[in-house]
Amino acid sequence: MDASLRDAATGRDSAVPGTDSAVPGDAGFDAGFDAAIDREAFCMGRGPIITVGDSTRMTDTCVGAIATRVFDNAVCSCMNANVAGYLRTRSFDSGMGTMDTAAGAPVGINGEYTTGGYADVGGTFVVAGAGGIRFGGYLQVGGDARFGGDVNAISYIDVKRDLWVEGNVTNIGLLSVDGDVHQPSGRRLSTFPDIGGSRITSPFNVEDPCACEPAELVDIEAIVAAGVIDNDNSDVGLDPTMLETVAGLDVDVTLPCGRYHLTSIGGLGSITLHVPGRTALFVDGDVNALGVFDIDLGPDGELDLFIRGNLLSIGSGSYGDRSRPAATRIYVGGTGDVAIVGATGFVGNVYAPRARITAVGATTVYGSLFGREINMPGYLDVHYDRAILDVDRDCPPPADGCGCGIGEGCTDHLGCVEGMCTACSSDADCCAPLVCHPDGTCGSLLI
Repeated sequence: MDASLRDAATGRDSAVPGTDSAVPGDAGFDAGFDAAIDREAFCMGRGPIITVGDSTRMTDTCVGAIATRVFDNAVCSCMNANVAGYLRTRSFDSGMGTMDTAAGAPVGINGEYTTGGYADVGGTFVVAGAGGIRFGGYLQVGGDARFGGDVNAISYIDVKRDLWVEGNVTNIGLLSVDGDVHQPSGRRLSTFPDIGGSRITSPFNVEDPCACEPAELVDIEAIVAAGVIDNDNSDVGLDPTMLETVAGLDVDVTLPCGRYHLTSIGGLGSITLHVPGRTALFVDGDVNALGVFDIDLGPDGELDLFIRGNLLSIGSGSYGDRSRPAATRIYVGGTGDVAIVGATGFVGNVYAPRARITAVGATTVYGSLFGREINMPGYLDVHYDRAILDVDRDCPPPADGCGCGIGEGCTDHLGCVEGMCTACSSDADCCAPLVCHPDGTCGSLLI
């Protein structure tokens, strides 16, 4: 079956379905496309994909600026993370053509972290929960290690910068820290330490690394509701119901550059979505493909996929190009489990702050994961693409002063100094986990 959309004169009914769901304004939002950016301008790379007005700040938030904030960690968990085997993170920059490096791939967990294996984190590792961290294998951290509770381990711990622990450290093995060890006064350090710097006893708090408070979450429902109303379906004759119940094999759909709406994606069969240009896709229901669901970006494609419901992939497939994972951004509004399946590795950056992200067996990810919980029964090997930090290139700077909230961050790798976007001079000028580089730009920690 060939469902390619190459001509506006296809004869399909391209009318957008009735808007039974609340429009963004009903939820206190003013969400929609910039009226000055038509499809031709959008496809030439000008203007943001979509802007969302925040009812609190009453400013427009560019989705590219959202991506650079929610995908600044290789792994982020709003609650706990449990990796039965090992966790390994590495990074590369597809925009610069760099290869995998053992740096630049931080991990953030607001709750507790538990594993029976080992963790090798290529960047800063933050576990903010008071329950702390428990593991029985090797722990290597390529940046700072920050733990909000106790550290209980039977292993070798190797930290390349500073170690911050609010609780006690109980470790049967060697602790090696290249920098300083920070603990509040009266805390226990029961181990064989090899400390390159000093042991500092002063109070501090380990802040949550992932923006998971209700007011901090991206309003995916509002974004999709705007996409239902304002889209380019009529330009290409796209029937929004065409992928609701796919049956059979080899269903090919080509979406040329633009912004489109589908009611849902589901069925039993093989679906290939070709995205040769700059595309945003708004799905008003679930993505529930029981067969193979592939997204083919070609050499120049770029996709922002907003799913109002759940993402459930029982079969297998690829959501992009593993050589440039930053080109695929997936936002999931539902609470159902996001199950990653695929022997060749999952490609994409997934934001699902209300859902548990899990997998079947060993899992390799090219991109990043942000979930309510991260639960991996095997190992989790993440190859983080630092080019995701460049996708705000078409976004304007924040209009009402900068900060580290969604829509408040400075674009073009600038720091935020006294409410103004400018070159950074210290790590404090950048939004964690980013650090200040010698050229005055904020970026991933590379040591």
